[in-house]
Amino acid sequence: MKKSFNIFRNLFAIAVIAITATSCSDEFLQEKRPYGSFGPEEVYGDWNAVNLRLNFIYQKNLPYFKGEDNSYPDMWPVGYADNLSNNTEEFTGYGHYNNPTHAEWTNENIDKYFFYGINESPWKKIRECNDVIVRVQETELSNLTQEQKDEVEAQARFFRATRYFRLFKRFGGVPITEKLQSTLMSDSLENRLVRETTDSTYRFIINDLVWSGDILPAVWDEEVNNWGRVTAGTCYALAGVVANYYASPIFNRADELSRWQEAYDLNKKALEVLAEGGFGLAFAGDPGSNASNWAKIWCNMKVGDGNISEGVYMAICNNQPDQDGKSQHAIPNGWEKAIRPNTAKGSGSLTPSAEMIDLFPMADGKRPTEAGQYQYDKDLFFLNRDPRFYRTFAFPGTEWKFKGTISDEEYPYISGTDYKLLNFSWFQSVAESQDTVKSGFFSDLMGSSGKSIFVRKKSQDYGIETNALYNFSNDDGFTYNGQPLLAMRYTEVLLNFAESACGINRLDEAWDALVKIRQRVGYTGDCGLDPAIKSDRARMFEAILFERQIELAYEGKRFDDCHRWMLFDGGVGQEELSPTWKVTAWSGNTCKYLGVKPLNEVLRHRIELHISPLVYIGERDKTADPFVARDEQTPARLTYPEALSLMEDFRTVAPLTEDGTITFNNDKVRALAEFYKQYIVRKDVSTMANEPNVETITDDAGNETTITTDRTYPIWPKNLYFLGLGTGDQNNNPSVQQTLGWTDAFGGVGTFDPLAK
Repeated sequence: MKKSFNIFRNLFAIAVIAITATSCSDEFLQEKRPYGSFGPEEVYGDWNAVNLRLNFIYQKNLPYFKGEDNSYPDMWPVGYADNLSNNTEEFTGYGHYNNPTHAEWTNENIDKYFFYGINESPWKKIRECNDVIVRVQETELSNLTQEQKDEVEAQARFFRATRYFRLFKRFGGVPITEKLQSTLMSDSLENRLVRETTDSTYRFIINDLVWSGDILPAVWDEEVNNWGRVTAGTCYALAGVVANYYASPIFNRADELSRWQEAYDLNKKALEVLAEGGFGLAFAGDPGSNASNWAKIWCNMKVGDGNISEGVYMAICNNQPDQDGKSQHAIPNGWEKAIRPNTAKGSGSLTPSAEMIDLFPMADGKRPTEAGQYQYDKDLFFLNRDPRFYRTFAFPGTEWKFKGTISDEEYPYISGTDYKLLNFSWFQSVAESQDTVKSGFFSDLMGSSGKSIFVRKKSQDYGIETNALYNFSNDDGFTYNGQPLLAMRYTEVLLNFAESACGINRLDEAWDALVKIRQRVGYTGDCGLDPAIKSDRARMFEAILFERQIELAYEGKRFDDCHRWMLFDGGVGQEELSPTWKVTAWSGNTCKYLGVKPLNEVLRHRIELHISPLVYIGERDKTADPFVARDEQTPARLTYPEALSLMEDFRTVAPLTEDGTITFNNDKVRALAEFYKQYIVRKDVSTMANEPNVETITDDAGNETTITTDRTYPIWPKNLYFLGLGTGDQNNNPSVQQTLGWTDAFGGVGTFDPLAK
């Protein structure tokens, strides 16, 4: 019988014996002992104390369970527009690294991924894991069984692997420490480790994960008490992620098939172990209307609910503040607050790009640019789309219910169950409406928000799931949210398997995985996939990456995909940094090989849905809202369309008639489409205009207006595929070598080659 840990009850009690260092040190890896005045025998000799110590490791290493803004450089992206994800086409504007107006990235200004600070340093957290790994096995006066010791060590080794993986992705090879180093200042030279080769670092991570996967159970006994703990499937799933990364072009410029074979074996093992533990595609065979059941994956994971679990790796959260309204033990999930509009007491901070809106497949599974049953109309972008589209984006004319009430008089909705997104904008002039960088003023008290379409993914939509995991309040909105944060789910593991299968030319297995994923959301037959990809490795790779882009949108996966496949520029010109870095396989250009446009050539926009200036022009003031009556004598100029619940059939009858008449399957959808056609104009607002072109346009009355148009493309610096060490990193440890392509802190050039054998 596996001993119960009860991760919820004990997660923070360890603070009593796990006192972290409070003083600063300029020495590499100089931390104080992690359990205050207690000795190893007290901490590791008793099951309850060991449990608390291990829970502390969970607390410090789970990926952003507090819903923070991911400001720490060694972040695990979870879907926010963080410093990594905002370099992709998921979000608008320039990213943190691809802004062409940014100064050159050097060792003086690069973010401190390698050593962020004494308390948040990855090395401190690695040492915490090493402390558990070493002490739990060597403590002589212990009442733990060997099985218990091994299970504790396995969980600590998993988290050590997650820390090294974050470093591995950014740097390749890094120093490896698996023992407890001295914390005495006089012994600081012992801590000055050199960088191991990338292959050695990779092997170390995989060894930790496989060892842990062979020790831990596929599912814990007393699962309710252990829900959220790492399982064997979690370990093997992450091993598959790491192996896919190592097999990808960023590390595998010559496309060595042996790497793909190892990745395939690990991903296949992950699927087998996960199946043993009851993990799988949740709601397979029961997609619900417009993937409504698929949307429940993120809020319907309670153990014992009868569904197959999708959550392979998760960070548990809570929604209970202390009585004073502030909780030192609060671990809320900040997602719901981040995505909800301000009129629902959210921050509305995530804006999807127009490019992402236009990317999603049509209702027959074909892409908008492909010939299929449906023809894509960008103005009526919500018609005939992939079922997941409706659960990934929130657009005007739809309900977005929540559980709660708002008492502030200026808010348009008192009850969250009445909430509708009706945020259409208007302009003061025709010329202003045509300016590609200007935004209008929004109805429904959205004001100058600049938002028409929001990210809806992972939302606890009260229209489909009434078991709210947040405690909504008038003052704090969705702040206290106990929704678990899914860092990895089963579908991603299946996609990882598909990619590695493609890597070793098992294209039928990759195809089967893609079909299963699409069938789960309601597709049938070939699910819109082109059967020709079953005999074309390059096209299969591209189809898998595309499916990842759709299925895993806003889950923090896209940057890593772009990075490991070098999609910013295809890897062209890497030999300028080192002759051995040339991409020799993949057609010499990964983007060319896949048939995709490099991200350096993709401009970003946000969609603004505004009232046609031929219908209405008004001042930038809420009193000018055309949907609101000014007084009893002045009725509203326009009437809102009836908001859709998203359970309607958004498909139209194809093909179109000769006169262009559209036949709808649902009258409410037809009404919304007619409202859009009659009153609403789609404007793609430029969000990359640091060096704009200036144009002058003349209206029918002869009035001239100067407008700006965007032509400044993003630039991904070639040396950012492998980061350099900051000056402080090398000052702390002069033994650690600088990366090729970066200036050394001591006046030379980098000598460490992440691609060297």
